[in-house]
Amino acid sequence: MKQKHSQEENDRQSGEERTPRDRILEAAASLSRRQKAIADFVLEKYHEVPFLSVLELAERSGASEATVVRFCQRIGYSGYSDMKTALVDALRNEMQTATEPAAEPVQTDIGRDSLAAVARLEQHNISRLLSSIDKRVFRNVVAALFKADHVFTVGFGISAYHADFASYLFTQHGLRSNCLATRFSSPREQLIGLRPSDLVLAFSFHPYSKQTLDVLTESRERGSPTVVITDRATAPSASIADHALVVSSHRMTFTNASAAVHVLLNALVVEIAERHRGETVDAVSRINDILRDKHYLVDDEH
Repeated sequence: MKQKHSQEENDRQSGEERTPRDRILEAAASLSRRQKAIADFVLEKYHEVPFLSVLELAERSGASEATVVRFCQRIGYSGYSDMKTALVDALRNEMQTATEPAAEPVQTDIGRDSLAAVARLEQHNISRLLSSIDKRVFRNVVAALFKADHVFTVGFGISAYHADFASYLFTQHGLRSNCLATRFSSPREQLIGLRPSDLVLAFSFHPYSKQTLDVLTESRERGSPTVVITDRATAPSASIADHALVVSSHRMTFTNASAAVHVLLNALVVEIAERHRGETVDAVSRINDILRDKHYLVDDEH
């Protein structure tokens, strides 16, 4: 109780109350497997949990009532009622800036119209991103990217595609960026020249790659800032990186959906371009000069 009082006092003194989401993210690495399942459910159904009893939350998250209570205590509350009260307060504060409620899962009806079904699912993922993204973390990531001397991106599987696309976007907007190649025995070989002024941006979606965790761990040990874009706040990479941005990637096939990731990346570069306007304009101008000089572009008249 004394520890909890001390933390609440610190929150008041700092002028910023920690929300249940903040507390879950901070404790994610130390949660048990069952507690992580509860954490994932609470973060996914953030607006719904205040209306659930402890029994209902236990049943829907696949845990016991006792585990739910222990989870609440583990993240700094006296029990489930205490956490529900904090959730209500957090949602009341969020409603002051929210424009739309979180979207409910869509009915895919894939048999009749695959194109429309996939489009609705991607719209759902984007709506989830807009309703659940932590704006404070987003701003911190923008500031870290803007400050970095060089941005290294990394990912495996579908995440390798995201990492390559991110590096392309950063380069197009005037940031020094490279995507770590997967042809090396270990991507860590490419971190030999990593400096504390550089930043590593990783993409990590289920099933999670151990190599991604190794890169993040080594980067932090070398003193470089780390950011991860992932699908769960309780993903292994989220507890290693300095900043974690969570993106919904619900899918119909075996590959994670990508639309919400693209929206997030484009939002990051738009913010960076606003701060980095001179360098961005110069980069775009130089790239266009190169393409025109070497006749890489087809003239509109042809």
